[in-house]
Amino acid sequence: MSGIFISHSSLDRSDSEETAARLRQQGYQSLFLDFDPADGIPAGRNWEREIYTRLRGCGAVILLCSEHSMASDWCFAEVTHARALGKQLFPVIISPCELRPILRDTQVIDLTIDRETGFQRLWQGMRSAGLDPADTFDWDINRPPYPGLTPFMEKDAAVYFGREED
Repeated sequence: MSGIFISHSSLDRSDSEETAARLRQQGYQSLFLDFDPADGIPAGRNWEREIYTRLRGCGAVILLCSEHSMASDWCFAEVTHARALGKQLFPVIISPCELRPILRDTQVIDLTIDRETGFQRLWQGMRSAGLDPADTFDWDINRPPYPGLTPFMEKDAAVYFGREED
């Protein structure tokens, strides 16, 4: 499962790469960035279905707002799906743009004023929303959470817990 879904226009690739790198530096390892070789959409997959699957499995969506993403039907679709699924949404302005009306009720982070302060506000907002990287774990989406008759191992500790001693 990807903890953080990064929604962006393909024309804003460098900003999305920077955002992913900064998230990883903060300890967020479970990310979805569509073109990422390790965590993005695998070759041969139906990309539309993969996006919807990743949106269902994420804990939050960071929307990189620019003229390009605000004009993108796919970015709009990702926002509406995230909202319908009750996902936490973090709009981040990466270049001057007019926000779509659907975003006007959500507090926005503006990186165009002060990039470092903006990212600090994003980290604080994510943590206050219960998205602390210390509380997450990376899970291979191709691995079933129930191993059947195979015993749970140490690597399964995040999804398995037993009863406390009486």
